[in-house]
Amino acid sequence: MHLVRTFLISFLAIASISSARAQSLPGDFVYLRDIDPTIIQDIRYATANNFVGRPLAGYNAGECVVKRDVGMRLKAVQQELTAQNLSLKMFDCYRPARASLDMVKWSQDGRETPADRRYNPRIPKTELFRLGYIASRSQHSTGAALDLTLVDLKADNSARIDPSKNYADCTAPVGARLPEDSVDMGTGYDCTDVKGHTAAPSINGDQRAWRKRLVATMAKQGFVNYSKEWWHFSLPGVGGAAYDFPIQPRRN
Repeated sequence: MHLVRTFLISFLAIASISSARAQSLPGDFVYLRDIDPTIIQDIRYATANNFVGRPLAGYNAGECVVKRDVGMRLKAVQQELTAQNLSLKMFDCYRPARASLDMVKWSQDGRETPADRRYNPRIPKTELFRLGYIASRSQHSTGAALDLTLVDLKADNSARIDPSKNYADCTAPVGARLPEDSVDMGTGYDCTDVKGHTAAPSINGDQRAWRKRLVATMAKQGFVNYSKEWWHFSLPGVGGAAYDFPIQPRRN
């Protein structure tokens, strides 16, 4: 009986160590939920709801992984927004380098599907890298870049995608394009179009006000917006080497 008990204790210890190793993240990365679980997450590249139309390589879970300093600053942003009945919604955080290579392959496969055109209605996907909309070496892989938006917590955010519906492209009015359960920024997320540029003159006053509010709130914590994408922010000085570890489910 003593030997059986010793074996069980040893087995459980080994299992616990293995689980901890599976959960550990390199380079001061953390799960954002461990820092602030109130921040809404919709990690689109872990789903089929993105411009590629399938989960990207390395996204084994829909979890936002960030550098610790980035996470702490996001927590501060969220605290300010919560007082205004708003919340951040994360679309993408750390991105494995293999996912960027997956995007490159997608852009070169010679096919343009209706789903592709929904996200890039006016630009052939073979041009997306040359024009700076997608990078083969992304800041996301360093842990310094984020894609996000704002959610009005007082609004009805219950809309869900209807697979049978033929949605308009990402530049269409908010009621015609894919629902994102967030404030109307003038385009959908990942919209590769001049209307998606942060200072685009073609959006209305309310949409421009939301964009300015997002940029200003993020800037208070040191985040810088990318001018061609209203949703893309980075934190200078936090980047460095690109990583390629896959995003795994977070343990509760």
